[in-house]
This record gives sequence, C-alpha cells and structure tokens, in this order.
Amino acid sequence: MTKKFETMKTRLMALIFVELVLLVLFHFAFNKYLYIVQYILILINIAAICIMFYYIIKTHKSRVLEVSQLLGTEARDAFDYGKIGIITLDSDNTISWMSEIFDELGIEGIGEKLVDVFPSSEGVLDGNKDFATVTIKGNNYEITSMGHKQIMFVKDITELTELERVNRLNSVVLGIANLDNYEETTQYEEEQQTALIDSNIRQAVVRWADKHNMFIRRIRPDRYLLVMNEEIYQNIVSERYSILHEIRKQSREMDVNITLSLAFARQSTNLKELEDMSNKALEMAQARGGDQVAINTKGSDITYFGGSSEAVEKRSKVRVRVVAQDLGNRIKQADNVIIVGHRMTDFDCFASALGVSSIVDVYGKKAHIVINLEDTDSNLASAITEHRESFEPKHSFIDKNEAKSMMGDNTLVIMVDHHSLEQTQTPELIHKAKRIIVIDHHRRTGEFKFKPELIYIESSASSASELVVELFPYHRKNVVISKQEATFMYTGMIIDTNRFRNRSGSRTFQAAAELRKFGADLAQVENMLRDDYVDFEMRNKILSRCELFEDHYVIAAYKDEPLPRTLMSQAADEILSVREVEASFVVASVDDDTIAISSRSKGDLNVQLVMERLGGGGHFTGAATVIKNKSFNEITEMLKEAIVDVRKESE
Repeated sequence: MTKKFETMKTRLMALIFVELVLLVLFHFAFNKYLYIVQYILILINIAAICIMFYYIIKTHKSRVLEVSQLLGTEARDAFDYGKIGIITLDSDNTISWMSEIFDELGIEGIGEKLVDVFPSSEGVLDGNKDFATVTIKGNNYEITSMGHKQIMFVKDITELTELERVNRLNSVVLGIANLDNYEETTQYEEEQQTALIDSNIRQAVVRWADKHNMFIRRIRPDRYLLVMNEEIYQNIVSERYSILHEIRKQSREMDVNITLSLAFARQSTNLKELEDMSNKALEMAQARGGDQVAINTKGSDITYFGGSSEAVEKRSKVRVRVVAQDLGNRIKQADNVIIVGHRMTDFDCFASALGVSSIVDVYGKKAHIVINLEDTDSNLASAITEHRESFEPKHSFIDKNEAKSMMGDNTLVIMVDHHSLEQTQTPELIHKAKRIIVIDHHRRTGEFKFKPELIYIESSASSASELVVELFPYHRKNVVISKQEATFMYTGMIIDTNRFRNRSGSRTFQAAAELRKFGADLAQVENMLRDDYVDFEMRNKILSRCELFEDHYVIAAYKDEPLPRTLMSQAADEILSVREVEASFVVASVDDDTIAISSRSKGDLNVQLVMERLGGGGHFTGAATVIKNKSFNEITEMLKEAIVDVRKESE
C-alpha cells in the first residue's frame, strides 16, 4: 500500500470513530436532534465513501514499487544518470508500472494502453520498428523494447539528437561552379568586353559565394571550387539556387550565351570521394545541357535542379574529328560490329544506324543492324519493308537472337540515338557486350549502368543523324551513302526537328545540305511521312480531347483505345502550332497496362524535366515517358504536378 493510501485510511478510521462518539452523545444528551445529526452523518459517510473509491482507483494506477526497491539503489542511480525510464506492460499492452522519471515529466499512464500514452510506439509494439521517438516538454525521447515485449525503455536523447544535428550541419559539402560556354564566348572578344563579362558574370559567382560564407577558389578561367558545410548548402537550396537565374539575367543583358552549371557532392567523410562525386555530378550537369545543378549524395542517385535553357552548341570540328578517328580505330580492332537502336525504333534511330553501318563499311567490316519491325514506328516499318532490298547489299539486318549468337569478347556494340539501358531495344546484348560505344543527342538521364569505351553525346544536336553525318569526312577514305540512305537520314532530321522548327542550329542545316548532296529526295520524305485516313481521323479524335491547363499548356488524354506512339507525337506537334500554347502533352494507352505521354514545347518549359519526374526523358523541347499500372486520372494529376514543379524551378 502506498503512503498516501495509508494516510487516507487512517483519516477515514478516525472519522468513523468520531461519528460513533457523536451518535452516543446525541442519543443521551440531545435525543430530539438525533435525526438531524443522522442525516448529516449519512452525507459525511457518502462523501467519505466517494473519497475512498477515488483513492482506491488512483492507488490502482500508482506504482507499488520504486526502481530502488525493484532493482536496488545502484540500478536506480544508473537509470537516473542515463535519464532512462522503464515501463512494464500487461499481456494486452496496458501499462502496469512506470518508473519515477515519468512523475517528473508529468505523465500518468498506469492502467492505460501504451499507444494511448505514446501513439508513436505502435510500430515498436508490432515489431515493425526497433524504436520510436517522442517529444515531451521540448525534449526528445526514444522508446524501445530491446527485445523484451513486456518491458519498454524510454531514453532521453535530446543531447544526442542535437549533436547529430550539429554534426550533420557541419559536414563538408564540395561544389564546383562552371561557367558554360565562357571560353568559347571570350576567345575572340576584345579585352574590354572580356573584362565586362568577368565583372558582371564571373564576379557574380564570387559575390554569391562570399555572401553565403563559402570557400571559393578559381581553378580555371571558367571554373571555381566551392567548399561549404551542410548548413550553408541547405540555405542555398532554400533560395532555389538563385545564382542560376542571376547568371542568366546578366548573360541576357550582355547578349552572350553563358550559363552556370553547379555540382555538389554530399554526405561522405572521404574528401577524395567527394572530389570524384563532384566531378561526376558536373559531367552529368554539362551532358544534360548545362544551366542546372547536379547534386550527388552518397548512397543516392544524382538529382537535378534547373535546366531551363536550351543546350548551347559546344562541339567543334576538332572534337568531331577526334571522335571520328577514335571510332574508326575501335571499329578496326573489332572482330564484328552490331548496331542497336532504342525501343519503338523511329526514323532517326534507324537512319543513324544506316549511317554508322556505312562508316563501318569503310574499314572493310560488316555491320549488323538489330531490327524488330514489331517494335518499330508504323510508317518506318512500311518504308523499311518497301526499300529493304535496296539496303541489303550493303547493310545486314538481323534479329536479337542472331545478334546473341554473333556476340564475342571482341564484338563492338554501337548504341545509336539512345544511351539508357531501359530504352534499348535489346538490353540482353548490352549486358553481354564487353565493348560498347554510345552515339546520342538526348540529354543524359543518369549514370550508365554499363561501361562504354567511347561516349559521343551532344544534346545540342538536332538528331543522331546530324551527329553521324558530321563524322563522315574524318575517316581513312570518304564515306559514301546512297540516295535512299540519305533520304532516310533526312527524314530522321525532319521528324526530330519538327521540320526544322525546333533544335535547329547552323550545324543542322549543314548536315541537311550534305544529305541533299548525297541525293536525299524531299518528295519521298513527304510520301513516307504521309498518314493514311485512319491515322488522320484518329489524330482529330485526340485533338478533340484537349484541355487547357494553367493558360499555356494543353493536355489531351485519349482513353478510348491504344494509340501508336508516333501518332501521339504527331498530335503533340500539331497542338503546339496553336497560338499561346507553350507546351503540349498527349496521354494515351499503348497496351493494356501501359500509358504513355508524348510532350512538346516551344522552349519556355523544359519538357525533358517534366518527363524525367515521371520516369522518362528526351529533349528540352520534346520528351516522352511510359507509366505502368496507373489510371488515366492518376497520371494526369501527376503530370500537372510535374509541370507546376518544373515551372517553379525555372522562375
């Protein structure tokens, strides 16, 4: 029995004794007032009984033993020193006892369910969590069972939490700031103009770093090393990397094409590892076109912010020559060459494969192009079937099973018009290949899941066909292609540039002129791209589903039946021709459990970033994605959220 309960019992016994004395006195001395006294005593007894029941209930919820009685004085001192509380539970997880520390915290829980007193402890009771945290009077506590399901330990971890927070905020973050296109811009400028660029653009980076108390050191005319802690990094994240917008603004005012790429490496205690991580992040930021931030966090995939500007053309004739010669040397060393395209092969993919095959032919080797007409654009499949006989004397077309049988240790696999393992038409070949070359014009979506020995990715190029045509002049003898091959390559460029409306630089028209020299037939191009009446009617149905979103974006969700991917992209292109529409998105199913999105942009919205948030990728002005096991409504809402997020990042 507790001390309080003993005291209350003594007082009640004294009260009963006094009642008896009063009854005897009034019986003999004041008999006529006896009934009044009896009523008063009855009321007193009722009150006493209520008080007695209250203390009985309260006593039932009180602890019977203190820690010192249960485990000894030394154990009590140890638990007090470690600020550890103990809770014992009944078989139904009701609290049967709590140690004295909970008195200090003002918690009375005996007789109540543990989850009612500490709701976050449910996962610990279920065995799904090793521990749970709870905040009591501003302090943090950790609840754990330590393997004993009927005993809970509650430990004050406030100091530990604060130390972890301070340690995390003081961890080193290594960064690199690179001014994209700085050297190309200042190479032929007058000294006065270069000084102005340095004052307004380069010094803007220095002022930004000083403002945030970073360590900054210039390591190249266009590159800076940044060292900071996690707290500073979180501050610049909260400002949404405002320096990107500042550099864009200064560049516009000076009419120069200079943007900023930032790379950060985090959450590693190894400084050498941070250096490697930051270099890899910068490589990814620049491969994706620059004007963005790449964040490489240890144990996580690289994430990106920004990318609101179209890629600036950076490849030079010297780089093209070096790549062409390197490609030629690797072809010479190979036993055989297999060319692989992406899923749902389009004109640019197939045409660039023809171009690479023509380069291989120059070195006396036979290239084999892997093709699957069932996984090919319908217009392209018809064109290949019609003209296959004219291609076969020079080019070899094989299926994936034949390709597997040809694979050897010295087989060279060339991936055209894609660089992602998820996008390739024959991933099993990539897994098996020991020598891989990548030729692509899409922005990098992430790190390679294989080891290519030569990478030629230029996101500023209009198409893979453009890149391949530029490689033609730099081999041991001139590459010559037929009129039919030139026509297919020209068609690939026409489609990828939306008839030279998008992503068309001076190099694009030079490549187109070269193809015209080889005899590209424009009439045949138009004929191959002509739709039949069924496709024409279907495209009009898609257009009838258009919905205006946020005033400048159009979403067309076609739910009636599966659509070919090509028809979706054509509809997206047509929607974009409407005045004041900045971006278009066509959503349709491509099979029973798969829904695809084809997107196009005039340049204000980076649809590649929108599609990346939904698991896809592509170009700044043209991208796509495929989503499985989601409803149209879910995907449409996800798309709208992605559009809003990307637009906010670019503001």
